[in-house]
Amino acid sequence: MKVLILTGGDFDPVFASSYIKEWKPDKIIAADKGLAQAEKLSIQPDIILGDFDSCDKKVMDHFSTEEKMIFPCEKDDTDTGLAMQEAIKIGADKILMLGATGTRLDHVLGNIGQLVFAHKRGIQAQMVDSHNRITVLPHQFCIKKEEQFGTYVSLIPFYEAEGVTLRGFKYLLNNDTLVFHKTRAISNELQETEGIIEYHSGLLLMIESKD
Repeated sequence: MKVLILTGGDFDPVFASSYIKEWKPDKIIAADKGLAQAEKLSIQPDIILGDFDSCDKKVMDHFSTEEKMIFPCEKDDTDTGLAMQEAIKIGADKILMLGATGTRLDHVLGNIGQLVFAHKRGIQAQMVDSHNRITVLPHQFCIKKEEQFGTYVSLIPFYEAEGVTLRGFKYLLNNDTLVFHKTRAISNELQETEGIIEYHSGLLLMIESKD
């Protein structure tokens, strides 16, 4: 099941509408200010949740659903984190987060952490905005040029990824180790119609970027 999470960061309605139409979610969760994003897109969420400290009450009252979950402001998770947990609870095997990037870098990093949270449970999750698509890679992955998001492919390890091999890229690796504090695998490009990414251990984040 494909679950879309709308949350309260940077949001381009034209881009989001197009991406959602192509992705075709089965369920939609709106987290706090993500409800305002749903209103902009004329989308009816299946589940509404959060503490709603960032969402206008008029927007909240505009939507009705049997699945409206209100949480206190003082809690151990962000609203996006709660939405991720709920997506997994209802059986998601693919998750898309929109509105998960923006000016609050603490929230952006926390949302990237949610990609890891999903990955560790065997679930494919991605964060997308109009400039970037971010996901945690399995240990073997094929990226196709015709399906690529933007021009650049960057790999960032958490904290270290060993045995990294790249084929089909402009800059190749052969059983190398990537570490977080070195920028060796930033801004790579596909040279062939598809690129192969393999690594033996650790976690590897892929960011596909447009200028």
